[in-house]
Amino acid sequence: MIAEYKQDASHRLKAAIGHLKAVEKMVESERYCVDIMKQLAAVQASLEAVQQVLLKNHLSTCVTDAILAGSGESLITELVSVLRYSKGIPSIEPLGEASSAPQCHSHAVHSMPDTVKEGGTA
Repeated sequence: MIAEYKQDASHRLKAAIGHLKAVEKMVESERYCVDIMKQLAAVQASLEAVQQVLLKNHLSTCVTDAILAGSGESLITELVSVLRYSKGIPSIEPLGEASSAPQCHSHAVHSMPDTVKEGGTA
């Protein structure tokens, strides 16, 4: 995992855990339901932000590597099948089965051509 994304995801997860613990205490103390629901929305937003960070990392590493190697379609299919369950992402039906998708070979920082790093195309 790219160090910057790992740090960002970890920070956001810790914040979500803190919010969730606060929600648990609110339920135990029988706080006003609407107030609890607002805090739950904050937890969900934190988790969605973590998912976005993980998506950026996956696109920057595994998907980029697969596309450059000519095998991107199966990883894209796998990603679309997972993202269809995400609240903030539109539903897209995958074209094929994701079971044949190659696994990320490593979550270490992958090298990309400079043109990809700078927003260009390979």
